[in-house]
Amino acid sequence: MKGTPRKEEPERWKHRSTPLPHIRKLRQTKGLTQRELAALAGVSPGTVYRLETGRRGAYPVTVRKLASALGVAPEALVRRLEQE
Repeated sequence: MKGTPRKEEPERWKHRSTPLPHIRKLRQTKGLTQRELAALAGVSPGTVYRLETGRRGAYPVTVRKLASALGVAPEALVRRLEQE
């Protein structure tokens, strides 16, 4: 049905995408808003929001775009906090 909000389906994206456990921390360290990061990376602000809240994971191309916009290696976005 058109116009009906789509329910997030974490199981559907889980196997194809990567969670970004501390993208919010990196974004804030750089002094960027979600909108600014989205513009720099060429993704939607909604994507940044969903990634930061864990509602979805990022596909490899999105990880690379965000890493480039933040000036970090893609591995820095996907590693777990305890590995820092």
